[in-house]
Amino acid sequence: MKRISGIIKKCSVCRMSYYAVASLPDTNARQLAMTVRPSSTALLTIDSEDRYSSYEAERKVSSTPYNFSISKTESLMPGFMTRLGVSEIVFPWAIPNVNLKTQTLSFTYQVAGANVFVGSIKIPIGFYTPSELATVLQADIRAAAATGGAGAAFTMTYGSSVDGSANDVPLFKYATNVVGETIAFFPETPNSSAYPYSAQSKQLFDLLGFIKANQTQSAGANGVYTFCQATRYIDIVSNQLTNSQAQKDQTSQTVARDMLCRVYLGDGGGGGQSTVQPSNAAFSPPGCAPLVIYRNFTNPKQIQWIPNMNIPGFLQFQVYDDSGELLDEMVSLPSTSYPPPGYVAGGSMDWSMTMLVSEC
Repeated sequence: MKRISGIIKKCSVCRMSYYAVASLPDTNARQLAMTVRPSSTALLTIDSEDRYSSYEAERKVSSTPYNFSISKTESLMPGFMTRLGVSEIVFPWAIPNVNLKTQTLSFTYQVAGANVFVGSIKIPIGFYTPSELATVLQADIRAAAATGGAGAAFTMTYGSSVDGSANDVPLFKYATNVVGETIAFFPETPNSSAYPYSAQSKQLFDLLGFIKANQTQSAGANGVYTFCQATRYIDIVSNQLTNSQAQKDQTSQTVARDMLCRVYLGDGGGGGQSTVQPSNAAFSPPGCAPLVIYRNFTNPKQIQWIPNMNIPGFLQFQVYDDSGELLDEMVSLPSTSYPPPGYVAGGSMDWSMTMLVSEC
C-alpha cells in the first residue's frame, strides 16, 4: 500500500486502514464571530459622610473628610473579587486658595538705602481670583509700610505685560514707584511658631509665583507664572484597599503612596476654566473659586485583590495635596495653635466615589 502524508488509523468497525488528513486552512474572507461578555462586577460605594453613624453623632464630634475611617461591625464585602477600581468620583472643592497655609507673607521695605522696615501681613482666609489677590496685597502692604513712613505709592498687579507689549501673562508684578524705595518678599520659616507647617507646604510666597530673585531689595520686579492655586491635584489613599497590589505605585514626589486615584482640579465642570485674559478681574483658574469636581474614569486603575480575602469593615481614607501633605492641614488648625483673629472653621465638604469590584 502506498504511503501518503498523514497519520495511519484503522476504522473501529471494518478494521480497514485510512489516513487522517489535517484540516485545510479557512480561505473564507468571513471569520466566525466570537462572543465576548464583560466581566461581572459589583459596586462598592464610599461616602465620607458615613464616617458618622448618624447625624446626631456628627453634631457631637466634628472631623474633616480628608482623613477619616469607615467602621462597620461586619465586612464591607465578601471575597470572590480579583480586581477593584474607582469608576467615578464627586469631590466638592471648598478649600480656599488662601487658607491656613497660604495667608501669611513677610517683606522688608527700604527707604533711601538706610531705613529698613520689616513687615508681615496675614490675608483673611477665602477664595481670591489673582486680580483680587493683587488688590488686597497692594492695600495691605501700603498699610503695613505706612508705619515705616513709606509705601504710599506701592502697586501690585496681575496679568500685566513684562516686555511692554499688549500681551497678558499670568504673573504678579509690583513696584514701589518712588525713587529710593525698595521692597523684597520672603517666605515664612517652616516648623516655627509663626508657621507651624513643614518645608513641603506651599506658602503665599509660592502662591504668588515668587522665587529667590524676589527676596532681593528692588524698586520693582515680577514673579513667575502662577494660577494662584493652593494645590493642582489631590491623591486619594486607602492602604487597606491597595495592600494586595503587587506592583506598587511610584511618583516624582518625595514620598510615594499607593493610591486609589489622582484627581486634578481642572477636571469636571463648575467653573473649571477661564475664557478671559489674565489681566481681567474675572480671570479665575480652577481652585480660585468653589466648584464641584466630577470625574468619570474611562480607564480606572485596576487594583489587584486576593479572592479569598474580604474587604474589611474598617477602612481608612486620606487625601493628600500636590506637595504630599494631608489636605486637612489647610482647613484644620495644628493642635499646638490657637485660632487666629477672624478664623472660621470649615472649608471642607463631604465627597463620594463609586468603585467597581470585578469577579474576574
